[in-house]
Amino acid sequence: MKAWKNNPLALVEKNNTIAVISHVEPDGDSLGSLLGLGLALKKICGSVYIFINDDFPQKYKFLPGYKYITTYDNSHNMDFDFCFVLDCGDLQRLGYSQSILSRSQNTVNVDHHISNTEFGSINILQSDASSTCEIIYDLLEDFQLQLDVDIATCLYIGLATDTGNFVYDNTTAKTFRVAADLMNYNINLNDISYNLYQNKSINNIRFLGHILKHMEISSNGKIAMIMITNNLLEEYNVTINEIDSVINYARDIKGVEIAVMLKEIEGNQVKAGFRSKQEANVSTLAQKFGGGGHKKASGATIKGNVKEAREKIEKQIRIDLGW
Repeated sequence: MKAWKNNPLALVEKNNTIAVISHVEPDGDSLGSLLGLGLALKKICGSVYIFINDDFPQKYKFLPGYKYITTYDNSHNMDFDFCFVLDCGDLQRLGYSQSILSRSQNTVNVDHHISNTEFGSINILQSDASSTCEIIYDLLEDFQLQLDVDIATCLYIGLATDTGNFVYDNTTAKTFRVAADLMNYNINLNDISYNLYQNKSINNIRFLGHILKHMEISSNGKIAMIMITNNLLEEYNVTINEIDSVINYARDIKGVEIAVMLKEIEGNQVKAGFRSKQEANVSTLAQKFGGGGHKKASGATIKGNVKEAREKIEKQIRIDLGW
């Protein structure tokens, strides 16, 4: 495994106060790395706070350490020796928990996004890693901190979800080696599979049916567009956190090169998710709208309503790719 010349864990002392945070709209890698590192840090020092500033997705509430998660707000009024920021490409993705950084002596930025802005006082960036959880695994191994079944379960979740259950091309031989080692801690794969893939609500399935029926295909079949309004979420009684995987159905259509999912959010804005499967670089596309991510999975926030966002994206794709 990777040896780190300057492992930030070596700087942590027993009497330190530490915050561990990640991006808004948490996913499997952000939550797995939050809890995996958070549980590990609790073995080093007693004052470790694991913060989120968004709803915790229901399907991840089986994760070990969930009880330690605290919703952050400015009323905490605490100072920290270290703030570990995980799986977050830029400060804006932190939402209002960004204020923690001004109360922290050291900011440790750990991430695998190629578009990371290196905002930390310490930056641990590895764009060829499958996930932030893979980097956390390396740091813990290098520090020779003994893993346990709870830490291993959390880290495995990040590997599995960010690689599409080990099928995306960010999956490497090393990713499989890390997964195999984590399995040696007797993690419960049946429990993980059930909660992540086999426990969807009937409303979620009906919502998926509506989305697939109304999905729009353009540019001679190369672009698949999904548009989700708040009214639609209310109609089917589903939450934003339940629908992120919907975009994969659009990407998987034969001939589609770029899949786009547009979701209404507050402030007359739209959250855009991009996926590709061949040569199209959707990280570059997302950057045109102030976002970022990976070559084949990225996102951005766009001003306007869903229709306006769609028009802006299609125009940009025409400019960039001539479709």
